[in-house]
Amino acid sequence: MNPPNYRRALVIASYCGTALGCAGLAYLLQWPPALTGFLCATLAMLPPALRLSRERAEAGRRQEQTQSFVQRLLDVIPEPVYIKDEQGRYVFVNEAFAQRRHQDAQSIIGRTAAELAPDADTVKLVSDEDARVLAGASIFKEDRVRNPLTGTVNYRIVTKGSCLDAEGKRVIIGANFDITSMRTAEQQLQIALAHQTEVAENTRAFIQHILDVIPYPMYVKGANSVYLIVNKAFVRERGVPSQQILGLSSLDLAPETPQARRSIEEDQRVLAGHALQKEEGGQHPLTGELYFQLVIKGSCPDIDGKPVIVGVNIDITDLRTSEQKLQNALDRLSEHHQHTLDFVQRVLDLLPYPVYVKDAQSRYLMVNEAMARDHFMRRDQLINHMGITESASPETMRRLFEEDGEVLAGKQILREEHAQHQYTGRETFRILSKGTCANALGEPVIVGAIIDLTDLRLAERELKSTFEREVKLRERTQEFIQRLIDVIPDPVYVKKAGGLYLMVNTAFAEYHQMSKEALVGAESPLMLAGPKTRDISLQEDAAVLGGQDLTKEEHTTRKATGEEVFRIVSKRRSIYFDGVPVVIGIDRHITRWRVAERELQRLAQEDMLTGISNRRHFHTEATHAVARAKRYGEALTLLMLDIDHFKTINDTWGHQTGDEVLIETVQRIRASLRGTDIPARWGGEEFIVLLPHTAMREALFVAERLRSHLAELPVTTKTSPVPVTVSIGIAEWARNEPLDHLVSRADAALYRAKNEGRNRVIVAPE
Repeated sequence: MNPPNYRRALVIASYCGTALGCAGLAYLLQWPPALTGFLCATLAMLPPALRLSRERAEAGRRQEQTQSFVQRLLDVIPEPVYIKDEQGRYVFVNEAFAQRRHQDAQSIIGRTAAELAPDADTVKLVSDEDARVLAGASIFKEDRVRNPLTGTVNYRIVTKGSCLDAEGKRVIIGANFDITSMRTAEQQLQIALAHQTEVAENTRAFIQHILDVIPYPMYVKGANSVYLIVNKAFVRERGVPSQQILGLSSLDLAPETPQARRSIEEDQRVLAGHALQKEEGGQHPLTGELYFQLVIKGSCPDIDGKPVIVGVNIDITDLRTSEQKLQNALDRLSEHHQHTLDFVQRVLDLLPYPVYVKDAQSRYLMVNEAMARDHFMRRDQLINHMGITESASPETMRRLFEEDGEVLAGKQILREEHAQHQYTGRETFRILSKGTCANALGEPVIVGAIIDLTDLRLAERELKSTFEREVKLRERTQEFIQRLIDVIPDPVYVKKAGGLYLMVNTAFAEYHQMSKEALVGAESPLMLAGPKTRDISLQEDAAVLGGQDLTKEEHTTRKATGEEVFRIVSKRRSIYFDGVPVVIGIDRHITRWRVAERELQRLAQEDMLTGISNRRHFHTEATHAVARAKRYGEALTLLMLDIDHFKTINDTWGHQTGDEVLIETVQRIRASLRGTDIPARWGGEEFIVLLPHTAMREALFVAERLRSHLAELPVTTKTSPVPVTVSIGIAEWARNEPLDHLVSRADAALYRAKNEGRNRVIVAPE
C-alpha cells in the first residue's frame, strides 16, 4: 500500500475510533494483516489524545480546524464516505459522495436519508440500518444496483459503523466502495474457465497426436507408475494394443522381472526431482536381437498440475554399430585437421600482403612472412614487439595505442593511407584494416591486414584521362537525349528516388513556368504543394522503382492562371547512366478533350435556348426528389406553366422575338425560385417546376408571385416590349404517387387554367 492511501485510511479510521473502520478499509484497500493490526493498535491510543486536545483553551477554534481537516481528509478518499448524527442527518460528506448523487455537498449536509432517498423502501432500509448501527451493530454488505441512466449493473460494498464524535455524541460512519470491476472480472474468469476446460480437452488430444508423430517409443506415467499415455511407436514395440497397456504399471505388464522393478525405482527418483538419461543394451525381449537404446525420463506437472513421468526410448543400435567406423573416421579427420592447420599457416605465409595478430598491449603475437618483409625484420624479431622504429615520435605512439584501444572496444578500422614508407621512404598507397576477435583462450586480440594499393593508384592516374573522355562522352549523350525529349510536346521528366529531377524537357519546364536548370536537382513543384501531395508522389515513385507501372488521370487547377488541367500521368522504371534505377514520367495533357466531354454532358442535360434543364434531365432529378420525399415523409409540389398566346407572339413579332420572350421568361422564373427548386423546359412555351420540401399552401404563394411578376412588366425585346402572362397548374404530391401521375394532374390543372381564361393559377384536386 502506498503512503498516501495509508495516511487517508488512518485518518478515517482514527476519526471513527472503532475496529469496524479499520476492518472495512483494510478489506477494501487489501492491507496485510500485520498493517491492519498496527493501525488498530495505533487507533486505540488516539481517543485520549483527542480528548486532551479538545480540553485546551482554544477548543472552539481548534474544533473548526479539526472539522475542516476532517472534511479535507474525507475529500481525498475516492469512494463515497459520510458521517451522520443520531437523527440520521448528514454531518460530513466527501466530494465522491456528492458527485455520486449529482449534488453539491452543502445541499446534502443537514438533510436525512429520508429526504434524499428515491423511494419509501430505501428510506425504511436506511432507517433500520442506522438504528442497528446506533445500537452497537456494524453493517458490512454487498449491494447489486442498476444504473438508472445507463442500465448497467453495478456492485458495491456498503459499510456502516458508529463511534463518538468530539463532543461525545454517537455518530454513524458509512462508506460505499464500487467493486463492479472486481465482480466483472469474476464473471469473465468463469467464462475463461469454461473455455480453458475445452482447451484442456483439445490439448490432451493434440498431445496424443504429437506423441504419435514421434517415431520413438514415448509414454507418460502417473505418480503410481501407471501408464497414462503411450504413442503408436511404444505400442508397436510392445506388440500389444494400447488398451492392454494404459492403466497398468511395468510390474503389471512384466511381473517379477528385474527390468520392471528397476523401472519402478527409476520412476520414484524421477518424481523426486532427478532427471534420468541412460543407455541400455542387450537382447531384445521379443526379437532376441542385440539392441542399444537411450532411455530418457523426466518429471513435470500435467495440465491439471499433477506430477507425471515423461519417458522416451530412442533406438541407437545403428549408432553404436557404426560407432567404431565413425571413431576410425574421426581419427583420420583429426590427423587431417592438423594437416589443414599447417596448410593454413603456409597459405597465410604465401599471402602477398602483411597480416598480423596483436594482443591488448599492441604487441605482435603472429605475423606472416609478408609482414616481416614489410618491416625488414625476421618474424621472431617482431613477435612480442610493437614493430615501431626507435625514431617514432610520442604522438605516433599515442595514436597507435588510441586506435588499438578503439578496435578492442569494438570499432572496425578500414581506411586508406597515402604516405611515405617508414623504412624505404617510397610513396605508398595502402589500405589498413583492423578488427577484434577472441583467441583460443577467449582473450581479445587485434587482427590486422595491410593491402598495398600503390600500383593500383598509379594505374588510376593513367586511367584518369580516359575517364575524363568517358565523362565528356556521357555529357554529349545526355545532351542528345535532352534534345530528343525536348521534341516531345508533352511534359517528360526523369526522377530518382526521393523525388529529385535528373532531366526535364522544355514542355515540362514551360508547364511549371520554371527553367529547366531550376527544376533539375530540385523536387517537383507539385510536391511542394503540401505534405499529402508529396507523400503520394513519393509512394508512387517507390512503387514504380519496385517494378510497377503507373498510369492515372489527374485533374488540377493551375494557381497562376486558374486554368483547369486534365492530364494522363504515366510512370515507368528505367536505369540511368550511372546504373541507378530512375522513374521516367510523361504527362499527356487531355484538357481540351475533357472540356469537350463536359460541354457535351451539359448540352445533354440543358435546354439549348434557355439554359435550364431539359425534359430528360428534369425527369432524372425529379425522380430522385420524389424518392427522397417518400423516404423522409417530406412535402413536394409540381408547377406546370404555359405562356399564354405564345403562337400569337411568334406570328406578330417573329420567332426571334419569341425566343427572346422565352429566355426572359425563364430568367424571371429563376428569380422567383429557390436554389433547391428544379425548373425545366417541358416543350415549346411550356415549363415545369418541382418544389421540394413545399406544401400546397407555400406552392400556391410561389405560383401566384411568379404569375404576377410576369404579368406586371412586359418583356423587353429588340423589336418592342411584349406583354407576357402565364397560366399555371399546381399539383401536390401524394405519398406513393408515381411521378408521371403527378405530372398528369398538374397538366390537367394547367389545361383548366387555359380554358378558364388564362393568366391564372389552378390547383389540381387531390
